[in-house]
Amino acid sequence: MQLRPTLAALVIAAGSAMALSAEQAVSLQPLAITQLEGATLRQDPGAAAGGPQAAGQTPPPLPPAPVTQLDERQIHPDLDGRRFSLSFSDARPIVDILRLLVADTNLSLIPDPALEQTFIGELKNVTLREALDLMLEPLGLDYSARGDVIRVFPRELETRLYSIDRVITQRGGTRAMSATTGAGGTAGGGAAGGGVAAVGVAGAGGGAAAGGGASGSGGGGSSSSIGGNDAPDMFGELEQGIMNLLSPDGVMDLNETAAMLQVTDRPSRLDRVEQYIEAVMLRVTRQVQIEARVIEVELRDEFSAGINWKAVLGGLDAVTVSQTLAPAASGGFTLALNVADFTALLNAFATQGKVNVLSSPRVTAMNNEPAIMRIGTQDVFFTTTTQVSETGQILQSTVTPQSITEGVVLSVTSQISADGIINMSINPSITERTGQATSRLGDSVPIISVRETDTLVRVREGETIVIAGLMQDRTTTDNAKIPVLGDVPLIGHLFKRTETRRSKTDLVILLTPTIMGPLQVPDATARELRRLDTARRSADRAR
Repeated sequence: MQLRPTLAALVIAAGSAMALSAEQAVSLQPLAITQLEGATLRQDPGAAAGGPQAAGQTPPPLPPAPVTQLDERQIHPDLDGRRFSLSFSDARPIVDILRLLVADTNLSLIPDPALEQTFIGELKNVTLREALDLMLEPLGLDYSARGDVIRVFPRELETRLYSIDRVITQRGGTRAMSATTGAGGTAGGGAAGGGVAAVGVAGAGGGAAAGGGASGSGGGGSSSSIGGNDAPDMFGELEQGIMNLLSPDGVMDLNETAAMLQVTDRPSRLDRVEQYIEAVMLRVTRQVQIEARVIEVELRDEFSAGINWKAVLGGLDAVTVSQTLAPAASGGFTLALNVADFTALLNAFATQGKVNVLSSPRVTAMNNEPAIMRIGTQDVFFTTTTQVSETGQILQSTVTPQSITEGVVLSVTSQISADGIINMSINPSITERTGQATSRLGDSVPIISVRETDTLVRVREGETIVIAGLMQDRTTTDNAKIPVLGDVPLIGHLFKRTETRRSKTDLVILLTPTIMGPLQVPDATARELRRLDTARRSADRAR
């Protein structure tokens, strides 16, 4: 062991000239504060409203504030006035080192009887206070200095409470897409889920993670599928993350009902926990508003190959391509646009066919939470289950209602990064009844046409994601007749006409995400109010 006083130990630091003895500290008088460094003065209401206090006038001074308590760690000549160096190459009891440090000072030392820690290390050009801070904290010890008396004791555990502002409902969703073809020419397609699972409620929603594959089947057929699920458990993940930050003596209790977290540990560990909670809550409370438009374009004959996007984008100054994204699953393609005028984009579509806006929903969702938008009809059909005996006699027949959604189901899960980039898992599904099939038992089952895709995209805030190329052939039958004559028995068919028309449609899905921070919410509200006011005025003029 060596204790090597340096030259600095013989010279009192410049700051020690402000040191006060114990007798002087007792006689201190209240100190008047005449200036607050960096304080922001409250503006006079009258001046803000253009009142008597004009710009440029000096605001009234702050009233004096007496100081009733001095900082415990005020400058002390023995703790802060001299510097020294020390080195211990072998483990020495911390109590012996502390006694050595205060041996040539006016300080008194009271170590806790339970101190058994040892210290190995080297400190150079440090004050006594700095040496205490550097040596005691790694050993789980703390100290207090009151006057000329220093107490050293095991660092006590502290308990802090944290608010976890989060709804207790644990949401989840699943979705799947599949298609199978066999030697017999059969094909099937999976429809997107249409709900979000909550407490005690079963359903399905969009997913953020997806996995797919393809495999052969007997008879030369093939199958492919893709699916994913969302099951965010913020409370469980937060609890696991905090447990990894605690010391062996640390404990925690998470009360989800009260949205409160209680943690007991050393102050240094509690500081880490606080930083972790702030980082987590900053991310999970981010919100994004998703504005969707599902558009169906019935193409004219010259555009039977699909929408001519070169013509659409080339004739518009308000729409520019910002990036071309990967092809979407199950066909089609995706790209990102900067759209300044949606009306102009719709008019451009109208030059290539008849435009039909199927839906235009808007939803706000939190970070990594599934959002579901469903617009359509919940159709019902019935299936019969028959129980037959060994002799072929029907014992029991059960009729079970089944439901299927006809319309638009859009499932979106968004992840918002700190730099404004939005990662989105998108699963739109558009279904419609095109006919029905009848079993040999007489059960009728609807034939459903499904246009569906599943994709992951990464876009900047304000960009519009375009999913297009989901084309469909449609056959419509129109019946016409001459009034009265067409209803005459036997000869009425001579005055009727049946016309079958074939057409091709292209489905376009536009999604525009906008991050809803504290500054964006008022702007979004104002834009929505202006839109509603414009729509109301247009309706009044139409009348």
